[in-house]
Amino acid sequence: MRRILVAPNPFKGHYSALEICQCFELELADDFLVESVPLSDGGDGFIESIHTSVPELVEIETEVQGPVDGMRVSAKWLWDESNRIAYLESAEACGLRLLEGRSEDPMGATSYGVGELIRAAIEHGAEDLYLGLGGTACSDGGIGILQALGFKVLDEYRDQVPFGAHGLLKLQKIVPNNARFPHINLMMDVETSLLGDHGCAFTFAPQKGANAEQVADIERGLSNMWLHIYRDFRVNVDFPGAGAAGGIPAGMALIKSVAMGSGFELVADLADLDEKIEWADVVVTGEGVFDSQSMLGKTTGSILERAVKANKETGVIAWKIDTTFQHQPQYVESMSGQPGGLKEAVRRFATKLRGN
Repeated sequence: MRRILVAPNPFKGHYSALEICQCFELELADDFLVESVPLSDGGDGFIESIHTSVPELVEIETEVQGPVDGMRVSAKWLWDESNRIAYLESAEACGLRLLEGRSEDPMGATSYGVGELIRAAIEHGAEDLYLGLGGTACSDGGIGILQALGFKVLDEYRDQVPFGAHGLLKLQKIVPNNARFPHINLMMDVETSLLGDHGCAFTFAPQKGANAEQVADIERGLSNMWLHIYRDFRVNVDFPGAGAAGGIPAGMALIKSVAMGSGFELVADLADLDEKIEWADVVVTGEGVFDSQSMLGKTTGSILERAVKANKETGVIAWKIDTTFQHQPQYVESMSGQPGGLKEAVRRFATKLRGN
């Protein structure tokens, strides 16, 4: 029997990576040997993906501040007792999915709940934290996290600034918490800068519900944060990746024990992905929109590159495909303009596999 590895990213706003894997397993089980690896680049599904690969991790739920003021959510995270490692996902606390895909107040969305998650992991005894970034509703530069971790983010009257980008516009001074923090690893695969035409505000804020005026205000707020941090700490927080997840890496750069890494690489290592690719005859991946950006370090592109290098047949399934392929996969299926949902798309994909 031919061996099929199914390793998709979530179809954002439509299906989780685990749902896609399960659908393939049901459709292909009678004719193929199927191995599934639900993937994540650090955003939605980060915790789910890790737990699938390392099921012995303990799942913990912590109630935290949600993406908007007054909203409380139950956020899941994973605990590795033997290694004192915590795996957290920013979208669990301030994800856009918690607001059904669109914020009514993008200027007020906050990362405060992510800081509460970090605090909970520290209180639990974590010595290393891996925080997946992506899929957030906030554009607050991470000041909500800093506030939850005991930093004072102050306005001209020396009062704590309000939540969200509103607070960025009022920010006049940050007083750090000089407590010793454990290692905090920010896991993402976005190299967006904090500021500018291709920075955090202009790239991501419209996806979170911000209109043109609000995008401009968010840019001004992030610029204000950059200015005060550079003036007071001589730290430049406009670096590649600083614009991820509403600018969270920028604010967290004030914590000395923070480092950045690839969410995909972490998930791939925990899943023994290279060994599974070597095992497979066909490697299937996919995401919501597969376009020219997908081959620039994103999860789906990375999977295809590894599979081609290993001389494996490849396949892509997506909600929408808007690109030409440098190495044309043997099997391609787009759901756009086609009848039915995921189940029908997987059925069409399976027909192509059986045809070979």
